[in-house]
Amino acid sequence: MSVVLEAGALAKALKKAAAIVAASNTIPILANVRIETTSAGLQVLTTDLDVEYCETVPLVSADGELATTVEAKRLAALAGAAAKGAQISLAMEDRQLAVKAGRSRWKLNALPVTDFPKIPALDLVHRLTMPGQQLASALARVLWSRSTEPTRYYLNGPLWHAGSDGMLRLVATNGHTLASTRVDARFPAEGADLILGPKFCMAAQSIAADFSGSVDLEWSASKIRMTAGECSLLGKAIDGTFPDYRRVIPCEVDDPIVVDPEMLRQAVRRIDLVGEGKTRTVRIGRSDGIIVVSTQNAEVGSGTEEVPADVRASFEVGFNSQYLDQVLTAIGGDSVTIHHADATSFALVRRTVDDGALAIVGPMR
Repeated sequence: MSVVLEAGALAKALKKAAAIVAASNTIPILANVRIETTSAGLQVLTTDLDVEYCETVPLVSADGELATTVEAKRLAALAGAAAKGAQISLAMEDRQLAVKAGRSRWKLNALPVTDFPKIPALDLVHRLTMPGQQLASALARVLWSRSTEPTRYYLNGPLWHAGSDGMLRLVATNGHTLASTRVDARFPAEGADLILGPKFCMAAQSIAADFSGSVDLEWSASKIRMTAGECSLLGKAIDGTFPDYRRVIPCEVDDPIVVDPEMLRQAVRRIDLVGEGKTRTVRIGRSDGIIVVSTQNAEVGSGTEEVPADVRASFEVGFNSQYLDQVLTAIGGDSVTIHHADATSFALVRRTVDDGALAIVGPMR
């Protein structure tokens, strides 16, 4: 039993599959990739019990059937080491996987496929199809705002639900910032909300960004699966309750700031060069026609920069420089409108020509 594949195609699939494998495992087989011949080719599958990646790689030739599991990152490295355009051969020999590429020969210890766990994917009743690039963009615009605190696990991933207009909306928050974006796809049903797992989101973003076609999404209250061509990604949802984020979105004000987001972001980055510590603060001062970005550090020094803007009301407020940078990056565009009532309120940021995305950032008190 042996199979021959294009080494480049196998390496590409194994690289994505190996990214799902946890850095350390108490269950040895979870460090492995399951490889098995099917009528469509060689199926490559990995899991960490929360996320499962599967892809079918076309075969050049096959002599019998192959089904085994070997260390995922090791096999990915071997396939990646093959010369460009080379073919790679896989065969079982005495409970080991024999790998051949060019003049190179390796043998990897194997474990049986019967011991390899799979995540059951039953009752995925809701379905949606959208361009892969659209999904990748939506995830990128909110993931930066998710919480990474284990105690706030229900904020570790974005909420996937229907907005007030019935369109799909993704929302993430860490309590200090919030990011929300609309996807131009009709949400299929009420009660189909779920909180996406962070590892699923990051893998889905990477896969969808490299995929030129449309991706299919199927989900239930506890799982979601994305299919992109020959790749499929299955993930468990976070079992928790996402807070009512609508209550914390501030109202628009009569005299918002209108500014070039990239110009303001670059000013924040330059002034922050004299900042110090994990929580760096930049002050945003407002006066007619300009924003003054400033910071002061008793041990290092100070910095100020003026940014032209359409602004009238005058007051000064401090923001975490990293959060402000992330907000401006996520919203993007040529012009943003910042609604900010006073120095103690959250600031609401969206594009001047609204594209359905918004972000809020809290002041440093």
